[in-house]
Amino acid sequence: MQKHSIYITITLSILTSMSIAQDEKKALRNGNESYSVGKHTEAANSYKRSLKEKQDYYKANFNLGDAYYKIADLVRTGKMQPPNKRMTADSAANLIYEQAAEQFDVVAKSVSNPDTIQKAWHNYGNAKLMQKSYEDAVLGYKKALKLNPKDEDTRYNLAYAQRELKKQQDQQKKNDKDKKDENKDKKDEKKDQGEKDKEDIKNPNNKDQQAPQPQMSKEQAEKMLNALKNDEKKMQSLRKKKGDPGQKVKV
Repeated sequence: MQKHSIYITITLSILTSMSIAQDEKKALRNGNESYSVGKHTEAANSYKRSLKEKQDYYKANFNLGDAYYKIADLVRTGKMQPPNKRMTADSAANLIYEQAAEQFDVVAKSVSNPDTIQKAWHNYGNAKLMQKSYEDAVLGYKKALKLNPKDEDTRYNLAYAQRELKKQQDQQKKNDKDKKDENKDKKDEKKDQGEKDKEDIKNPNNKDQQAPQPQMSKEQAEKMLNALKNDEKKMQSLRKKKGDPGQKVKV
């Protein structure tokens, strides 16, 4: 009786396991069908259901990475709206490429088949390349190339990523230098201003001495002279009436 009971328990356990295996494979097949007809969001959802049944199902992980990568491409090129309307196409695509890279990283670190690992690292490099994370892309391609040195696609992508990484690093150095020079100029300007302020405190008359004198044209000088002469004539006339001696004004 006891043996019979144990046998039933084991049988039920096996049947449950087979059911789970069928569910994860069925979800995977559904995802592949959706992917093949361009329904990449539906495909991604099917792969997620497959992983819900079996978390370490590497086929579902790999294919989910592919689906994410394709969705990111569509968002970046404007063929699909970003999942979050408040985000720009580039920022949304960048996040989805990161999700793709994470999936390929999981596959590369969880399987033992060299061919699958090589493909996972290659795709990881592609996702990082699209994010312009060139250093990570180079790392992924190098790992892929180590497993398959004859893969020309990986070799080409590695060379491209290395070239873009150098451009990025050179631009960063230039930006750092420009910022450093700008800060130095501001510091020197502040120092000069500080010294000038100290000098003005010591010699308060310097400001008046150094202030530029306004320049007067010949025409303006003549007008002023004539005005003064007219004023002088008026004053002379008034003084004569009052009996005061007239005084000449020096111009």
